[in-house]
Amino acid sequence: MTRNRANSNRAAAPRLKVPDVRIVDPNTTYLEPGVEIGPGTVIRPNTTISGRTTIGARCHIGPNTVITDSRIEDEVTVFASVVEGAVIERGADVGPFSHLRPGAHLEKCVHIGNFVEVKASRIGAGSRAGHFSYIGDAQVGADVNIGAGAVTCNYDGETKHATVIEDGAFIGSDTMLVAPVRVGRKAATGAGSVVTKDVPDGVKVAGVPARATPAIRASKLRTSERSGSKTPARQVRKKRG
Repeated sequence: MTRNRANSNRAAAPRLKVPDVRIVDPNTTYLEPGVEIGPGTVIRPNTTISGRTTIGARCHIGPNTVITDSRIEDEVTVFASVVEGAVIERGADVGPFSHLRPGAHLEKCVHIGNFVEVKASRIGAGSRAGHFSYIGDAQVGADVNIGAGAVTCNYDGETKHATVIEDGAFIGSDTMLVAPVRVGRKAATGAGSVVTKDVPDGVKVAGVPARATPAIRASKLRTSERSGSKTPARQVRKKRG
């Protein structure tokens, strides 16, 4: 924007819904008329807020942040990031250097950290993606951990596909979730896994392609033995040999 436009926008500041907003540096802050900001919010330098954007009370926005056509609730922090067409619920924090694209919806107290991109996805309360991840066309439950480098592989060259990650799941670092795929409640993926099939509740998978870990298979065998099932013939041969 030109400096004249910036001056015009600063003059429009009293048109904000609530006037008691702290703008640290009006010379580098650009607010379009119609933007609504709640009381006690701090807008730091080099920040642009435009379109049909509403920001709640006691938020910390910027520095170096661009927000357009988004709804941000109370006590949210957005640091050095881009937010467009997104919803951020109370107490969530974003950044630095992250990008919320249209359709991103962060529920309460979600943490989106460094270099994370979220597109057309809803992330449940208390979930976190701290580093270098792409979350697209996904439904993520509550209290999910998404490790560094995890990617939802949502596009097959022709069609976008959905990923579902249920409550309490743990997605290990560098996991590739090849959609369409579902990771069950409290399931886990090991670092570097390529998940091409649904993961049942409570199961841990690892490898390329990802399979249930030996610990899981051993646990199932012990359960089978306690219930009176016969030892598989393959294991009998191993014992004899």
